[in-house]
Amino acid sequence: MDKHLHNVPFTMDDIAMELGISKSTVSRALAGSRRISEETKRRVAECASAHGFIPNLAAKALASRKTLNIAAVMPFEASSVEMMFFHECLSGMVKKAAESDYSVLVCMSDAEGGSENQLEKVIQNRKVDGVVLTQLRRGDRNLAYLKSEGFPFVVIGSVDDDGVCQVDSKMSECCEAFTRECVLREMKAGVVGGKGSVLFVCGTLDVEANNNRLSGFLSGMESPVFEGVQYAVCTDSDDIDGSVCDGKWRLILCSDDVVCVNVMSVLKAAGLEVGKDVRLASFHDSVLLSTSNPPVSALKVDASGLGDVAVDSVLSLVAGKDVEKRRFVGCSFMFRDSTD
Repeated sequence: MDKHLHNVPFTMDDIAMELGISKSTVSRALAGSRRISEETKRRVAECASAHGFIPNLAAKALASRKTLNIAAVMPFEASSVEMMFFHECLSGMVKKAAESDYSVLVCMSDAEGGSENQLEKVIQNRKVDGVVLTQLRRGDRNLAYLKSEGFPFVVIGSVDDDGVCQVDSKMSECCEAFTRECVLREMKAGVVGGKGSVLFVCGTLDVEANNNRLSGFLSGMESPVFEGVQYAVCTDSDDIDGSVCDGKWRLILCSDDVVCVNVMSVLKAAGLEVGKDVRLASFHDSVLLSTSNPPVSALKVDASGLGDVAVDSVLSLVAGKDVEKRRFVGCSFMFRDSTD
């Protein structure tokens, strides 16, 4: 009986019988076991494909002693629709994981570290094979726990630890270059220089990414070309209203899209027009900025690409392969009406 014609599922037993090999060999071949020759893997794969065989992922996981899950650790605020970076990052992770029949389990983490137990329980209960940390904080307890357990993990962003696998966008360097380009454009337009000043509005410095952005801004402003250009930094959210509306800032750079939207609201409430009274740009782009009125100039980071590469790295670690300690995803500059 041709099972395919009669809509009867083709099984591993059928593959084994057709190829004259054992069911355990078929199972190991489908799981990619190193104990099975490449020729046998090829024959099994071709037979499975020809008969429309769909592997049982639970059986595959059992055979390989893997969960076929990886954990994506995200801050609680990532659940907000405004935090587009994490949504895009997760999308890249899910797509890449699916290519290897893996799923992504999301673990939320709070600023105080109280929910790290959630990740610990997931690992202790053997729910995942590897972990991706999407945001690091100063003294990150998740990072310390994963290192102490020797568990496969990858960090999105940069961390001062050569032993940790990292996927980064060269944030500090990109922010430095973007700062210089923004200031140069405004100097040529006669906006910055003389009495014109630059303000950097930053999110909490408990987040390592914001420290990298601040470092990039300060390095960018150290250019000899900008000698005499006044600049300042605002890192306290309680001071944003007063700082932004000071009146002397002609160019305001923001650490990310959410901070930038907040600054736009403050400027609007003060009767200041973005693009005319004040030039505005962000160190992270999103649809919040590209569709605002006016559209805001921004540094565009490939968040989906970061998620893709992070999953690729962590799955390589799970498989016991050598992995580059630092891998990079590019950035680009998007200049829009807010600086024109």
